[in-house]
Amino acid sequence: MNSSRVDQVQALARAISEGPDAGTDEENWLRAERELAVVHDYDTADRDLEQAGVRVSRLPLEAGVMWRLTLPRGERVETWSDGTGGLALPAEIATLIGGILAGKPLQPSPPLSDDPGARRLREMLQEQRHALLAHDPGTRLGRDQENLHKHRVAARRARTLLRSTRRYLDADWRQSLAGLLAELGTVTGPVRDLDVLLETVRGELGGLDPAERSGAHGLIARLEEERGQARRLLLAALDGERYQVLLGRLRLPPRLGGGVERVPVERVARREFVRLARAVERLGAAPDDEALHRLRIVVKRARYAAELSAPSTDAGHRLLADAAALQDLLGAHQDALVAEERLRRTTVVDSPTASAFVAGRLAERQSLRRERTVAALPATWKRLRKSAARLR
Repeated sequence: MNSSRVDQVQALARAISEGPDAGTDEENWLRAERELAVVHDYDTADRDLEQAGVRVSRLPLEAGVMWRLTLPRGERVETWSDGTGGLALPAEIATLIGGILAGKPLQPSPPLSDDPGARRLREMLQEQRHALLAHDPGTRLGRDQENLHKHRVAARRARTLLRSTRRYLDADWRQSLAGLLAELGTVTGPVRDLDVLLETVRGELGGLDPAERSGAHGLIARLEEERGQARRLLLAALDGERYQVLLGRLRLPPRLGGGVERVPVERVARREFVRLARAVERLGAAPDDEALHRLRIVVKRARYAAELSAPSTDAGHRLLADAAALQDLLGAHQDALVAEERLRRTTVVDSPTASAFVAGRLAERQSLRRERTVAALPATWKRLRKSAARLR
């Protein structure tokens, strides 16, 4: 290693030693050597080069950089430029791929990993992006509530996948996506809750006495007004820049953490089911609403982690089905809890007493639904536990 290279590595190793991720002197030195030798791939935000089978790489050298263009049939063009060129693509390469770029700027893009686990994570995140796009128009239109439901599930599943695999992902990349997904959840949640509640209230109208129905219609009108307000916030978010940034980032492949070469999806799934078993053990004989809500979150994470591992056996498919059944059961409990709380908030003292009375009766029925859920919980968990045991 020549003196210039040694000076570069020494300077970077010193900078690493002063940072939060510093290791031993030897570890810092080896990391500096590895980072200085890294090949940076570039692409547009829409991955146009990748889709065309073209690769553009930038190799930092001592006195400048080497740009490398690799075409689908293996042809390679390499152009050296001095260090003053920054990130400007050399004219020779820019001319060859100008039609593909169509004026779009290049940005750093991590190379695609060949690891099956990383590839599976990439595929599942792409599936969630496609689901968001597929149900975006219907969510905006607002006529069929199933569109919003599936749009919300896609965002929730993507966020859970990022959480389950967080120890293998670049922290900044993961947090940037997780934050955007959380923001989306804050605007889709209220609309979804009101959709479910309005469907429940309308379904209960037939069981009310004729004298009570006028009060029920007043209650529905107020809930629809709340839903309209929540939808305006949702539509503003869907038209906003943050949502477009989210869709763009989901298009890129997952960025693995430093030194990470694989994503062990089977280990991820096992770890989530261990957490689920512990959560069930902590429930006790009479779990409260908050405990059941936390359990629902843990079940959801375990189920999505199992999907990530792509089980192909009958036992694996049975595990997913049983996990979905438990998640649905706990979801019904949570829906009833949210409905009861919102009905209680919606009725105010200066509204017609009939609406308040009907809301009280409907809230009582939601409480009964929750009790039935708790009663069915042990048997549903037993089936899921038996399915998980067959995988060992």
